[in-house]
Amino acid sequence: MTVKNAAADVLAAVSVMSHAQRVCAQLNPLGVPMTLRQLEQRAEMIDKVIRARSKLQQLRNRAEALEGALTRFKARREAKRA
Repeated sequence: MTVKNAAADVLAAVSVMSHAQRVCAQLNPLGVPMTLRQLEQRAEMIDKVIRARSKLQQLRNRAEALEGALTRFKARREAKRA
């Protein structure tokens, strides 16, 4: 994963989450009967939110792994200098 791809993924995920928040605010409460189209839209939005959260978690995990790798690299570099 390159930095450019990571940045694009973060922006896409944030965009989806923002859009989801706006759309969810307009949805009918679950107790109110909905048309088939409304149910489909709700399901699509839930799917998009879940996917966006998953991508954000993957990015967090990747960032932590890269930070650990960088720390190990710096430690080895310092060990070689000594």
